[in-house]
Amino acid sequence: MHEFSAGINLRDQLFYCERDLHMPRTLQKGFSGIITGASSGIGKALAAQLAHKYRANLVLTARTESDLLACKTLVEAAGGKAHVVVGEINSEQLNQELVDQCLDRFGSLDLLVNNAGLARPGKLRNLTPKDWQYVFAVNFFAPLNMIYLALPHFRKNGHGTIVNISSVAGKIAFPGSVCYAASKFALTGMSEGMAAELAGEGIDVITVCPGWVRTEFFAKNYMNERKNPTLIAQRSDIVGWLMKNILSISSEQAADAIIKVLKKGGSSELILTAPGIIAERTAALFPSLTAELSKRTPIEYVDSSRAGKKAKP
Repeated sequence: MHEFSAGINLRDQLFYCERDLHMPRTLQKGFSGIITGASSGIGKALAAQLAHKYRANLVLTARTESDLLACKTLVEAAGGKAHVVVGEINSEQLNQELVDQCLDRFGSLDLLVNNAGLARPGKLRNLTPKDWQYVFAVNFFAPLNMIYLALPHFRKNGHGTIVNISSVAGKIAFPGSVCYAASKFALTGMSEGMAAELAGEGIDVITVCPGWVRTEFFAKNYMNERKNPTLIAQRSDIVGWLMKNILSISSEQAADAIIKVLKKGGSSELILTAPGIIAERTAALFPSLTAELSKRTPIEYVDSSRAGKKAKP
């Protein structure tokens, strides 16, 4: 059953589409959780807002220590507590350390946010199986491993919340982004299936599928500048205005939408941005049309990569 999010005004309904999967359970003040990819973008914004609204105790992880420490400062200034763990999210040792640190320092684990992700943009002929393996290691298997480590503690406590940050690319794939889309399709499918299977155990699973969000993700992954909403939104023409006000949202807006769902409780799927909602609904209702449009779109426009560049492992 499809419905627009309760408590979100008419303008917000153009940007956020939520589907509920079962009865709600909500986070409590002072809860403890883990956020991956917390050094920038949605992860950083979500950490700051959870600290402000819930006085959350958070274990934060990413690859860049200076950016993580900046996020820690924001969390503590907002009234929460934070501990940082620097490392590669596709490391099983790091995954275990995140859970151990959350339990040792804060005494419980109530929330897991799988936000860390990367892309290998480009045409198939420019990618290798190793590129695919690395993308899946970060975008799919790391979240999967984190969930398996968290589940025993959620089951012991009788509750827990998992937030998987997927993508609209996990709903509809285009040429030039096939590797990234495939990993996000896998994450979306896993997340939606887990939401149904874990519903009777008091464990909520929220699947977030952002469209264009103005974050550092595009620059970090060497994506084509004409596909970077952050840069496009800085333009002074009508295209820049449309990107800033209609076609994309900020990291803070994305985090706010996620927190609305957390506050409401229950498992759900959240589609972010107006173009994201339109693309997802069009693909669902008119799959043949979507496939035909995808095939006809010039690869020079769809290909998200910048020639000769790849995201650094």
